[in-house]
Amino acid sequence: SSTAIAEKLGHVRFTRLIQDCFFDLTEVVLRHKVDIYQYVGDEAILSWELERGLSDNHCMHCYFDFLEVLEKRSAYYEKHYGVQPFFKAGVHLGKVMVAEVGVIKKDIAYLGDVLNTAARIQGRCNELEQGLLISGELKEKLPADRQIHFKHMGVEILKGKQERLAIFGIEKHSE
Repeated sequence: SSTAIAEKLGHVRFTRLIQDCFFDLTEVVLRHKVDIYQYVGDEAILSWELERGLSDNHCMHCYFDFLEVLEKRSAYYEKHYGVQPFFKAGVHLGKVMVAEVGVIKKDIAYLGDVLNTAARIQGRCNELEQGLLISGELKEKLPADRQIHFKHMGVEILKGKQERLAIFGIEKHSE
């Protein structure tokens, strides 16, 4: 877990690790036409306009391509930090309102249930032993892709939600 890694490395080296990971995310973000909403601690919140995210399954391949970049740089991470970073992700679809908020400190905020739902889905990754989980609603919209394989993880009522949501694990296989 990131907490254990942070305790092992200390706050300065852990911060450098996260900076390196987000630097490595850059090429993937550009390739998959992603908007970076914000970084929150050791997490990056990414978004796509619906058509762009679904096109060529960018919203799925982005995750796997990032893992591939981290794997290719594993010797670097091992040498400098003694760890191989790994990220988990939850993906959902829905409407987002973008608004300027604040008076003294202004910020651009993304508001919408989809953000909470995606975070709740991601929060299930450890218990379900999956690196990437998506909602059934997203699965229904994804174009066919021989590399992407779905594993039904169940139908749940996520914390703070009232309706049941199907959750799927995703694996990528070579063609």
